[in-house]
Amino acid sequence: MAIEVTMNPEQRRTYLDTLLANDGLSHIEEDPMAAYCPISLTQTPEQLKPYLQERQHILMEKVLAEAGIEAYDPATAPYSPDTNLTSQPDEIYLVDSSKIVGARFFVGHNLLPSTGFGIEAEKAKTYNRIAVILLDANIRISRMQPHRAIYLQYRDYSLEHERFIPVFQLLTEYNPGLGFNEGKPVLLGFDKKSGEVVDLEHEIYSRFTDLRYEYKGAVPTLQLKPENPEIFYENNPDTK
Repeated sequence: MAIEVTMNPEQRRTYLDTLLANDGLSHIEEDPMAAYCPISLTQTPEQLKPYLQERQHILMEKVLAEAGIEAYDPATAPYSPDTNLTSQPDEIYLVDSSKIVGARFFVGHNLLPSTGFGIEAEKAKTYNRIAVILLDANIRISRMQPHRAIYLQYRDYSLEHERFIPVFQLLTEYNPGLGFNEGKPVLLGFDKKSGEVVDLEHEIYSRFTDLRYEYKGAVPTLQLKPENPEIFYENNPDTK
């Protein structure tokens, strides 16, 4: 394993200061024991929301909390599209960006054909968050998955969630950075005590082999059916 460091924790501070200044977020401090927990909201069918909310609850209250990490849930925030449809896009983007950069971790379930949090995930990658994406082995998702993230899978989250607690306990022992592992862009971890550098995804996979994510094309995707396709032509009578 040949690791090339392109950004260590000291360089990261300068890098983030520049990004924060350009985004108007210089007043935001990163909490190393906090997590932004993305969840699909706007596009999620009503009948699926209870399933996503259940897994979100287990993740926040029974996994992250046990690992000493305080979680933020955009679904219950004042700006959730389920409770607030009056705030404008620029306000929502600024608030959610603030919450993402204010938390060291970015952790959520990817279950739908379209994540519902693609912009947030790219923001987390750009700001070098420790991103952990949880996937259901029984559900196939898009292969468009950002690098420099840790992908883990399960089969029954309600029964297996305790296996993820030591993962996050281990991750809190590292400061993030950027680099390459044999030419592949990776999320690096710098041990807070020894300074040792590791490829975080590789480190987690080597210690928790049963949680390693494997893409399988034969696994079915969740099929979603539009409930109001008429909006495509309701104002254009010539297409009816």
